[in-house]
Amino acid sequence: MKTYSSEPKVIKFDDTSVTVKMMDDSWIIDQCIGHSPFVPKQGYVWKHEDRCTRLLIPGDQYEDTMRFFRDTYGNAAVIAWDGNVALGHIIFVPKAEARKRKMLFHERLPASAGDDKTLVVEAVAFCSIGGQKYRRRGIGRAMAEMMIDWASQTGWAKIQIFGVTSGLFPGDWMDSCMPPKSFWQKFGFQVIGQTRVHKSLRDAIDIVGEDNPRHSEAERRQKQEIKVQLQQGLIPEEEWAYDFDLEKSLFKI
Repeated sequence: MKTYSSEPKVIKFDDTSVTVKMMDDSWIIDQCIGHSPFVPKQGYVWKHEDRCTRLLIPGDQYEDTMRFFRDTYGNAAVIAWDGNVALGHIIFVPKAEARKRKMLFHERLPASAGDDKTLVVEAVAFCSIGGQKYRRRGIGRAMAEMMIDWASQTGWAKIQIFGVTSGLFPGDWMDSCMPPKSFWQKFGFQVIGQTRVHKSLRDAIDIVGEDNPRHSEAERRQKQEIKVQLQQGLIPEEEWAYDFDLEKSLFKI
């Protein structure tokens, strides 16, 4: 296993200083932080049945599993911090581990040549409700760039992501545990497969809904505009009907 040394990346705006760094002993991720920002509680243990919807690691095994990934493979996460407040993370694991532990979409991970050099991005979280001042500041980009840099320098050949949305709906960006396709394409990820998730246009229209967890008038208007465009057939079927599998090659195996 090759070693990796990287200085944390600091992003400053207004009176805020955000640090993006690889997971270290200051906090081994022990629970999903999908509803960040929040302050991690040292020694906190989830109940066994509480688990991330993508990693599917039993809650009381979360910290030990993340520590195992880090100690065995060099690391498994990038975390963004504002002081002691966790803003978000990207968690990535070897493909064989994702398959063995039956993480989300593991059925799409048949054994293939190069698996021992392939990482799978399993979970991404970043400031859903209550952390809007941190959005559109380049923090998500910095986390993705650090993950890719780590993977390249430590000998991984590919990074794959499964079950990525098109980004059509606001919730794809604001509430999902995985940023949409267009985010990843900025870093050179390419579509390698797609799976239909909405059988009909009516299903997609119903998904838009009227929920507004951020009480944002702009978001409510955006959802209404999408709904009208769907009803008028102005949005391509690929954008509302499918999720996507993505891959980025780092070097030839």
